[in-house]
Amino acid sequence: MATPTKECPICQEAMKNPRLLPCIHSYCLECLERYCRDNLPGDDVPCPECKTDFQIPKNGLAGLPVQRYTAGFEGKPASAPGEKCVEHDELLRRYCMDCGMKVCCTCCFQRHGNHNCEWCEEVLEKFVRSIDDAVEPFTTHIECFRGVAAHVEAERKKLLDNVNVLEQNIKDRAQQLIQSVELQTTDLLQELQSLKAAAKKDVQWQADAAQLAVTEMESFRTSSLELKSKGLPVDVTQATNEICTRANQLLQTHAIPSEYQTPNYTFIPVNIDGLLGDGQNFIGHLDKAGASGNYQIVQIK
Repeated sequence: MATPTKECPICQEAMKNPRLLPCIHSYCLECLERYCRDNLPGDDVPCPECKTDFQIPKNGLAGLPVQRYTAGFEGKPASAPGEKCVEHDELLRRYCMDCGMKVCCTCCFQRHGNHNCEWCEEVLEKFVRSIDDAVEPFTTHIECFRGVAAHVEAERKKLLDNVNVLEQNIKDRAQQLIQSVELQTTDLLQELQSLKAAAKKDVQWQADAAQLAVTEMESFRTSSLELKSKGLPVDVTQATNEICTRANQLLQTHAIPSEYQTPNYTFIPVNIDGLLGDGQNFIGHLDKAGASGNYQIVQIK
């Protein structure tokens, strides 16, 4: 049966000489070398997909772990076919939990007798369960953040409609006034534009944060599940701790926020009958309210 292949996200072709990054993403070695052509060993470089930094090994990108693929774990031996102990010419059927390595039965008895050694098949099942436990919360989180992103987009449109209406109201009100108050009209419009710019910036940040959460967690979930279903046991055992650590980091970084609300501005005209001769601002003013949850809510009163 042919070994399954995976498409490289950089060149969009079948993976050639793949290398595995700490974030569980993998790429062709040649593609990584082109991507990092301006960097040196020891430099921190962001992953092309999730932007998580990884350090170029001292011996270059070729020193990164080799990514291997199989059709899946079901019915597969815990050791690669023919993988034997160099010293005893026995299959590596035991796994030393203390040393983090596969050993043959003789080595297990002679050199790892006081260590916690288990059968590779049992260890593999534990590691697979660890991956499942690490990935399971992401389905709910991803759906929540998709909902957050959709809500933020709807709020963005509501904000722009609100601001457009206010702009027209201010202009209509300004047209009723005499030339001496044109400077006040300009100041008020500038204030509104500043509020609009600040609100749009905040909305964009909320949308980007939600999309980043979806991208990072979906990418992590996909890569982890691919490793679980297609990686060799040696890859699973080597990556399990990193997967669990990365899962905790992502869940802590992207906590599900409370519902976001955009600013709701209102234009309030001022009664200018008694103000025309006092030099006061009789066009109106803009105001805003406080915050709710993790998100800033601005309203006009």
